[in-house]
Amino acid sequence: MASKDIYTSPLGLSVSKGECKGAQWTITGYPKKEFCIRDFESAYDFEDFIREKVSIQDIDYDSEFCQFFAYAKTRARAVAYVKRLEKYFEKVSKLLK
Repeated sequence: MASKDIYTSPLGLSVSKGECKGAQWTITGYPKKEFCIRDFESAYDFEDFIREKVSIQDIDYDSEFCQFFAYAKTRARAVAYVKRLEKYFEKVSKLLK
């Protein structure tokens, strides 16, 4: 875990203190196929997928083609968001086995 990251997920995302666009907490990274069960063509595709499949409010998105970005107002909210995504993909993985 990088020193500025406060949480690193096996999903491929990490949470750190916000540094850009006035964000308080930043969630960033790129999803790992082995955890997500599928490849995403871009971070935009990953963002669209989770917006459709996982109902989450109060998160702002600003992904780029090669890197997922989302922002939360509190540390707890950012970590809870990533853990919710982890649970979703764990559930899907179990259903596919």
